[in-house]
Amino acid sequence: MAILGKKIVQSGLTTSRFGNMSILFGEKILITKTGSMLDEIDENQIIEVDLSGPCSRDEQASTETCVHRAIYMDTDAQAIIHTHSPYAVTLSLLEDKSVEPLDSEGRHFLGTIPIVNGSFGTEELALNVCMVLKASKSCIARGHGVFALGNNLKEAFEVVSMVEHSAKIKYLIEIHEHQHFGKNRISSL
Repeated sequence: MAILGKKIVQSGLTTSRFGNMSILFGEKILITKTGSMLDEIDENQIIEVDLSGPCSRDEQASTETCVHRAIYMDTDAQAIIHTHSPYAVTLSLLEDKSVEPLDSEGRHFLGTIPIVNGSFGTEELALNVCMVLKASKSCIARGHGVFALGNNLKEAFEVVSMVEHSAKIKYLIEIHEHQHFGKNRISSL
């Protein structure tokens, strides 16, 4: 987790203080501690919680533990990364129900990226995320960030990276089109 935590922050997928990750370990979930800095993860910042339901260690674990738990219970995910990726968060506030990648890799590997509602760390968010992740590798919680699945953390990192890349491409193209349209409109006045 330590190496990927550093890569997540260095890649600009989130700032050090925001985001979390977990892996499924039998009937347990190993998840980052609440308030931990992803680029400084060590064994003291990983909490073991029960897969089957809330336990006393949930208070120490990420505030998104209920979301991770629900995902593991409802999908075949073995690893989850949650980031506050800036372009994905931005598009989640601009788009209605989903983000349609414009880049060829995003269309091929991700397809439509659902946007879900729900406040962070709530059962509502857990339910909404699980509903869409049964058919998708990722989703964006509106105004909050990306949840990406994988068979391991490396795969989840690849997915969250692709989501942010596709979101960035889409945002930049839309800005360019808006600026181009604006210039044409001004010159025709």
